[in-house]
Amino acid sequence: MSYLAFLSFIAATGLYWLLGPGGPLHSIDFLTVFRSQLDDDEEGASTKAALILVVAPALTFALIYIVAERLLGGAAMLLLGTAALFFSFGREDYPTITQRFLARARAADNEGAAMVIQSVGGDSSAEDADELADVATSFFSLLALQRWFGPAVYFLLLGPVGAVAYRLAHLSQETKTPLGNSVMRVIEWVPSRLMVLSFSVFGDFDKTIAHLVDKGLSFETDTGEFFVDACEAAPLEGTQASETRVYNHLDRVLSLLERSFLLWLGAIALLVLI
Repeated sequence: MSYLAFLSFIAATGLYWLLGPGGPLHSIDFLTVFRSQLDDDEEGASTKAALILVVAPALTFALIYIVAERLLGGAAMLLLGTAALFFSFGREDYPTITQRFLARARAADNEGAAMVIQSVGGDSSAEDADELADVATSFFSLLALQRWFGPAVYFLLLGPVGAVAYRLAHLSQETKTPLGNSVMRVIEWVPSRLMVLSFSVFGDFDKTIAHLVDKGLSFETDTGEFFVDACEAAPLEGTQASETRVYNHLDRVLSLLERSFLLWLGAIALLVLI
């Protein structure tokens, strides 16, 4: 990873966490021209839809980036690389959503907490507090994956084009012609496993690694369930007062995710220095 790529990575991450999503990169619909190539009555996963919604715009950006790199040299990474990664973090304001959920859960308003998940497109169906805690763990772990870990991993592995392609794959899930679940599990496989690997540093190392080996090697494992089981494998300290069980559980899950974020941020910085 070059120093310029690292600077772009830090700049995009800092802008996202300090300012939140917004601006033309998240408000302008760049994909209208591509979606218009699909028939209005077309539904379900298909190779054609994947090529139009993900591959074609990713290749278009790749061509733009190649031209910019020839004209601007390393400045292309600072300009387009930062913009691409910021775009890849998505529209949802992860810190605000988590605080809204925690505020309601802290007041033992589980119904209100569930509505926070529902308001951003999540499935908040739960019979009791324990089930809601699992639902929230799955939802916010996936949100953390999709809003930072996933884009960051693909940016580091494949550059700005990889990060953009990752976001395009998730944007396709909001259409009538989403990518298949099996394809999305493959896309999420590397970043989700790296996230859980970092859990072992802060929890029970043996149990977390055992979970990673037992369920993490398969592409068939649902990513949300994989995170729920991973959080159980990495014991989270704290009390479990019945009236605030959901708050206590998710507060510790979010703390685990935050520490994992800081761990990988430090690891990436160390990798660049070496």
